[in-house]
Amino acid sequence: MDEKFQDIVIPIKGLPLGESTFRFEIGEPFFQAFENGQIKDADCSVKVSVMRHQTLLDIVCEIGGFVVVECDRCLEDLTLKVDIAPHLTVGFGTVDVDDLGAEDDVQVVDHAESELNLNQFVYDYICLGLPLVKVHPEGKCNPEMLRYISENEGTDTAEEGEMSRPFESLKELLKNKNN
Repeated sequence: MDEKFQDIVIPIKGLPLGESTFRFEIGEPFFQAFENGQIKDADCSVKVSVMRHQTLLDIVCEIGGFVVVECDRCLEDLTLKVDIAPHLTVGFGTVDVDDLGAEDDVQVVDHAESELNLNQFVYDYICLGLPLVKVHPEGKCNPEMLRYISENEGTDTAEEGEMSRPFESLKELLKNKNN
């Protein structure tokens, strides 16, 4: 298995009060474990800073590196930079989430838990950090694909005309109903 795949798990039993730091490296196998079809490859460093208090943990995950996705325009590989630092508050036992006063994500774990798995948290924030439209900068897309797209624009003009007026048939139904 690739050395980049690593569960992002921090020990919480025996964790001293104060700050502790953990480092992880994640790559393509990390995203494959989530059966992610969007991220094709990755090389990210994850620095987890944990501030332990009596009844809770404040966790900041600094995630930096890159992910490779498919360009929405030309379908070629597109490398996107990842640079995020999501925050998570973890309470123990029967802590009331409202009492934590956290504005970020909050998770409550049982006192008996010995470790905290952050895989889902890191995965979600990396995916949320991706832009909605993933395209190469202007002029960087595959020119062959762009030429193919431009050649096929304008075909099926009858269908385009119908598509530009999607409610036309509904107007006809209303006219027939009123008559």
